[in-house]
Amino acid sequence: MATETATDTLTVTEVKQAMKVLRLGEWTEDLLDEIELDRRLKISLEQADRGEGRPIEEFKKELNQKFASGYFSKENARRRIEERFNG
Repeated sequence: MATETATDTLTVTEVKQAMKVLRLGEWTEDLLDEIELDRRLKISLEQADRGEGRPIEEFKKELNQKFASGYFSKENARRRIEERFNG
């Protein structure tokens, strides 16, 4: 989930280098994921504050379609996870 720029001031490469120097390299991806989730949450909250969003009916319809198509099946979930970590 890590992006090219982890924060406004640090790049992913800089974060990785710093974590390696601190001997915390094994937690680098977790930290980058947390940074990305925080960034996305901030964007979502800003959108909500502006009144942007999707109607709940639209969300429910999409969710029901995904369940009906098998999107949330164990096999499909495993495939998506593997693609994310291997791709």
